[in-house]
Amino acid sequence: MLARSIALVLLAIVSPNSAVSPQLDQAFEVTAAEVVTVQGLRITFEGVSEDSRCPTGVMCGWAGAAAATFTLELPPAAALERTLHTNGRFAQQTEVGDFVVKLEDVKPYPKDGATIAPGDYRATLVVKRR
Repeated sequence: MLARSIALVLLAIVSPNSAVSPQLDQAFEVTAAEVVTVQGLRITFEGVSEDSRCPTGVMCGWAGAAAATFTLELPPAAALERTLHTNGRFAQQTEVGDFVVKLEDVKPYPKDGATIAPGDYRATLVVKRR
């Protein structure tokens, strides 16, 4: 019985849906559908809406970009949905209240002939104060 209780506690600690408390000015990773809170700013990674990055092993005329969508909530204001991109030609960051949320990276990187399942995406973010 004790071993089962310990196993359940450990499972709760390492569960991908467990609460993450990232710090300001430090990069952190979120998985699809994960919710994190940074000093009251609640960030939900809704998923990757577009991934046109040139796959590894392929010659492309354009590097492409991944577009990741987030829901950002800073009570009492209404939730905002924002799409951020990995390519600097498009918006890589957004402001919410006194915070700046920047998309640093989207993983995994595409490979020739392989499909990435929506739930396999991870986004690396940095949250700073303005």
